[in-house]
Amino acid sequence: MKNLLTILSIFWLAVAGVTIYAGSDSETLSGEVVDLVCYIGSGLKGPDHAGCAKSCVQKGQPMGLVTDEGSVILLWSDSKNTKPYDDLKGLAGSKASVTGKMAERDGMKILTVTAAEGS
Repeated sequence: MKNLLTILSIFWLAVAGVTIYAGSDSETLSGEVVDLVCYIGSGLKGPDHAGCAKSCVQKGQPMGLVTDEGSVILLWSDSKNTKPYDDLKGLAGSKASVTGKMAERDGMKILTVTAAEGS
């Protein structure tokens, strides 16, 4: 667990220090909303893990989307409108359609959430 926290700390520092190219067009992706700590560290997801996932993201753990195609996308809050991202936390462990602006740097993909709904 300590190694996972170290990795996540380095990850967040890298994200904070990198300027990311963001496209101007919105896109919508479908998949399962996961808390990245449990998903990356232990592969936990799905309805059996939904309660834990919701609790973790409400406490500030990073949230991601495991797309229907199998990609993992980091979900990010839009600083101008945090409501869609905050509402998405209630869908952790469930399928959702998430709309936002995609950014990518060195293989890491981030979607700034502008809208979301459960599927």
